[in-house]
Amino acid sequence: MNSGPDDPPPRSGAEAPERSGPADDVATRILFVDDEPGAADLAATHVERLLDGVEPVTRLSPDEALDVVREGSIDCIVSDFDMPGHNGLEFLESVRGVDPDVPFVLFTGKGSEEIASKAISAGVTDYLQKGSGRDRYEMLANSVANALGRRRAERDLREVNDQITGIHRFATGLADVEDVPTVFDRVIDVAEEILEFDRCVVARRRGDRLVPVVRSESVSSDEIRTFDVDEGVVGYTAREQRTVVVDNLSVDPADPDELESPADSASSGPQAPDHDRVGGPEPLDTAEVAEPVSDDVRSAISVPIGPYGVFQAVSDGYAAFGDSDVEFAELIASHAANAIDRIRTETELRTERDRLAALYDNLPLPMASTVIDGDGTRRLTNTNDAFVETFGHDAAGSTYEEVSDAVIPPDTDQFEHESLVRDDEPIRLEVRRRTTDGLRNFILHAIPVVQPEESVVYSIYADIDEQKRVQQTLRKLHATTREMFGGENREDVAAVAARAAIDTLEFPNSGVRLYDPSANRLRPTAISREATEAFGERPAFGPGDGFVWDAFDSGEPIVVDDLEAVDTTVGYGDLRSLLAVPLGDHGVMPLGSQEPAFFDETDLQLARVLAANVTVALDHAERTEQLRDRDAALQREIERLEKFAGFVSHDLQNPLNVAAGRTDLARAVTDDEAVVQELRQVEAAHDRMKQLIDDLLALARQGQTVDEIESVSLDAAAERAWRTVDTEDATLDLSRASVDVEADPERLRTLFENLFRNSVEHGSKSSRTEPDDSAEHGTADGSEAASATGGLTVSVGPLLDGFYVADDGDGFDIDPEEAAEYGRSSTSDGTGFGLAIVREIAAAHGWEFAIDDVDGARFEFRQQN
Repeated sequence: MNSGPDDPPPRSGAEAPERSGPADDVATRILFVDDEPGAADLAATHVERLLDGVEPVTRLSPDEALDVVREGSIDCIVSDFDMPGHNGLEFLESVRGVDPDVPFVLFTGKGSEEIASKAISAGVTDYLQKGSGRDRYEMLANSVANALGRRRAERDLREVNDQITGIHRFATGLADVEDVPTVFDRVIDVAEEILEFDRCVVARRRGDRLVPVVRSESVSSDEIRTFDVDEGVVGYTAREQRTVVVDNLSVDPADPDELESPADSASSGPQAPDHDRVGGPEPLDTAEVAEPVSDDVRSAISVPIGPYGVFQAVSDGYAAFGDSDVEFAELIASHAANAIDRIRTETELRTERDRLAALYDNLPLPMASTVIDGDGTRRLTNTNDAFVETFGHDAAGSTYEEVSDAVIPPDTDQFEHESLVRDDEPIRLEVRRRTTDGLRNFILHAIPVVQPEESVVYSIYADIDEQKRVQQTLRKLHATTREMFGGENREDVAAVAARAAIDTLEFPNSGVRLYDPSANRLRPTAISREATEAFGERPAFGPGDGFVWDAFDSGEPIVVDDLEAVDTTVGYGDLRSLLAVPLGDHGVMPLGSQEPAFFDETDLQLARVLAANVTVALDHAERTEQLRDRDAALQREIERLEKFAGFVSHDLQNPLNVAAGRTDLARAVTDDEAVVQELRQVEAAHDRMKQLIDDLLALARQGQTVDEIESVSLDAAAERAWRTVDTEDATLDLSRASVDVEADPERLRTLFENLFRNSVEHGSKSSRTEPDDSAEHGTADGSEAASATGGLTVSVGPLLDGFYVADDGDGFDIDPEEAAEYGRSSTSDGTGFGLAIVREIAAAHGWEFAIDDVDGARFEFRQQN
């Protein structure tokens, strides 16, 4: 609460909305495109002189101009038509591919009705012919100003509509709230979500005190306190029941930024605002209502929530709260006050039942009173106007039994008057009743007033039929979504969606058009039978083909109340109403009716819900198709690997075994030392080939995807692998490895064995003698490294999302990533597959594998996001 000198400083205030067009304090960049330099410069000079805040940019060709557009900083384009390479309309088409919304004025000396018609069809903002007089440039400047103004207006309107829609949802949601604290909670929620205020507090009035009860997460308990109603901004707001806007809560004359005129920042109009402004034109006395509380708090807004409390928001920005912020904040506070009024009314109905008679005639809801005599006889004694209008019966002309039989359907929920009187407590029931418009749903409040001789039960009905219908429709849409997710492909999803629009939303006809990017067309994928009967078979739609394409292109729904009253590019048969809802990048869902003005706001919202569900289902179907293709590719890869493994294990292993046998026979029949030495070299080559075959088999098998994993103790797996490797005098450090990982136990063990073997064989801590004696782990001589571990320590430990294996050896002489490539080894007996196998095991588990050679070698394995 920003109300007095003792308040601690809140954090930063609400952020300004993201710029979606030229801002008031940023120069408007206008791109002039003409192959004649003098023409472009002349037009730019005239427009710059005639319009304030303009920054002209000139280019001599469409290609150069398109590069400027791609930079994303152009607010309007003025282009010639007849230019070498591309004409103005071709340039427009290229621009729309980059920025679909930027205004585009065709300013050409080659004018004709044909060009004008093509320009309008292509979607230019305006079409003007060049001339020699100054008036042509004045017309051009006026056209540019109008285009920029429309763009700003559309942007502002979208923002306002979004805020109004959010506040409407807030107001609708308050209808179900039954306690005041929840109302205050939702006030903070909607202020943060819709108005983007992030430092908010609600203070509830308790007598002459204002007690903070709800605050934003960014406001700590130390930053707020209780105030008297005659103290500070919050007290003034509650006392005077007027909104207060503080433009500059603390002024430092040494700071030039703080000496700005608030009139420049606050919105103004022909009428004085219905709120007080501190630091603004004709401000309140600052000392009377506010004093500086913190160096970083400069602006504040304080709004009364009726007589029940005050809503406040603060900002560290200068004059951060304009008149639109005030208007929406007051609207939120008004809805909250109305909700509290309703809650208090319902509470009073329960706690002060003797006041019901005074409220009876003014209640807008249907209400009836029934007297219960001592013998249990029931008499309908009174009905208000709303009851008569809703149910068509009144107490003057009907008995209790007649009204009950006419209004209450058989086998529906109702209450026993005797039990209600005996318990002397009001009840709340959801019931169905016959009305003059047919069966409808109500919330029935039955309130007993117990008296010695006779008791009275007041029955109050609140119509919830529309709410129930929407709820039932949403449940059906949820079931439809599950059905769409079961579709095999996008066409199946489209077919289910088209039927759901008719069967669930009860629209007369529907269809789904999916976008074909190769043809840049919306193809009729699933058109309902009803739609086909209404306007026949339809072709694919492309750019410029009417409202359906426009909805897809803009990404926003389009509602046409009467197709006969507007010009249409394509025909719509017997349809009079059209609702086109985009499906993201997938396409659009056209819905139609032969009745004009068929689609209301509820229909639009339900269509949005259906479209959102269809979009998600289409995303799912697309991903499913991609995964199906990927699975097929993986299966083909597995089959190739299996064939490769079979070839290696059989077709290579058998000849090698024969060769080894022949070598043994040769050694047995000769004593010639030279021959024996040569045979030893042959045996060494055979051993080398066996090792290569074993590593190739391991590489083929370890790279297969892991199907089943389990929780494996990291230290136990590492210790088992260490025992199977000749580790010389190296040491294994498992002091930090007492965690579990999800892995295939055998493949994890193989991973550790290859890493430990690599560290022991190539991680010698002895000095290198040659700079290029690199190996997998980079030592001068592999045979010496194996016997010169020199106190090498290998450690295993956890990461936040994985684990690591590291040693304190010499590190790598080569790029660590190269060490994991197939066959990369410089030792005389190394195969170069050790770290390649490690990489394949990591990939099979879906782990990210990284190598670092700072202070030794470190291998990290992390779960992929």
